[in-house]
Amino acid sequence: AWVEEMSMYVKSIDQAHLLEIGSEGFYGPSSPDKVQFNPNTSVKQVGTDFLRNHKAFAIDFASAHIYADA
Repeated sequence: AWVEEMSMYVKSIDQAHLLEIGSEGFYGPSSPDKVQFNPNTSVKQVGTDFLRNHKAFAIDFASAHIYADA
């Protein structure tokens, strides 16, 4: 709800720029079949839900940090 509310507010002020969240890209409750791919279990406790948050109408694009295994 916060992402939706704040992104709509920002767009009401400035529609000329693209808007992105800047989250790390962890799976959350909306993707229970993918949660096992998160690097640790604490991600579920901090409210991160990359896919759900980026579905907000006023969010224009998503980016992710990729940390390949060494």
